[in-house]
Amino acid sequence: MIDVRTAGAKGLGVFAKKLIPRGTRIFSERPLLTIHGHDASTLYPAVKLLNTKDRDAFMALSSFRDRELDLMRWSVVLVHTAQNTISSLLHALLGRRGFALLNNRNSLKDHVEALSIFRSNAFNIGPKLGTSLFPRIARINHSCLPNAQGNFHEPLGKFNVHATRDIQADEEVSLNYLLETGALRHVRVDKLSRGYGFDCACPACDMSGKRGMKGEERRVAMHEVLKAFIERPMAGDISDKEAEMETMKAFIELYESEGIAGKELSNLYLKAADISFGMQNLKGALVYAAQAARLDRDTFGEDHPDYRKSLEIVNTFKTVGHKSRTV
Repeated sequence: MIDVRTAGAKGLGVFAKKLIPRGTRIFSERPLLTIHGHDASTLYPAVKLLNTKDRDAFMALSSFRDRELDLMRWSVVLVHTAQNTISSLLHALLGRRGFALLNNRNSLKDHVEALSIFRSNAFNIGPKLGTSLFPRIARINHSCLPNAQGNFHEPLGKFNVHATRDIQADEEVSLNYLLETGALRHVRVDKLSRGYGFDCACPACDMSGKRGMKGEERRVAMHEVLKAFIERPMAGDISDKEAEMETMKAFIELYESEGIAGKELSNLYLKAADISFGMQNLKGALVYAAQAARLDRDTFGEDHPDYRKSLEIVNTFKTVGHKSRTV
């Protein structure tokens, strides 16, 4: 279905070998390494415990480093090394195990390199599950207009990547490294530059093309709608819900006109369903909820709990509608 090959200035990338239909599960991968919170002390020992194949796969991944990040990561490594040295010394003094002083700078350098690779390629799965690295999925490059999305499937213990639209043969598979919020180009470019060390040149960020210019105009217009809603005095009547719905429609229109799908768009449809229900528009609520369920099916897969929740919402609206017709 896919292969990994050169993607120009981006280095390696993942490409479709044949047409990948929307909703296809492209990857389903267990984490190679996981850390919880900001505690990176367990990372390097875990890397050293990997078998040769997995360690080589990990070390072959690219990393973003600059002077500021290097200083910060060296500081982190030195602190953890000092803590481990003290702990090892105390155990040795108590006769629990032998003591070996770590003063090899190459080991520290390897530790920093491992931390840099991990921070540049890992996904934050959430506070409960921590931050994890998936070496095959890490090869997927960024686009602000992605054709795929990744989500963790907790019951399976795997990170799944699904096509959010049809991906043509020889087309590069892409993910959005940022949470899609309708942000303007300069905000996205700054976050990607500081966090990942590259200047995004995807169609949405290329202002020399019509696609990029038109998309930016849509985002600016959407921000004006959002600003008007935020600054609007609350009337305490149905007009508040109507204004909220218009804002939600502006977000949905932006995402769909840009070809953006996935859980962010699904969440907007679910919110629109909730607003419609509050406005006593049960038919509209059902339409929005059904669209959210279709998006979740393609984004998560039919075996994912989030898709099942969407179906439950649709069925709930259907039940309420049936009861209202029989009253």
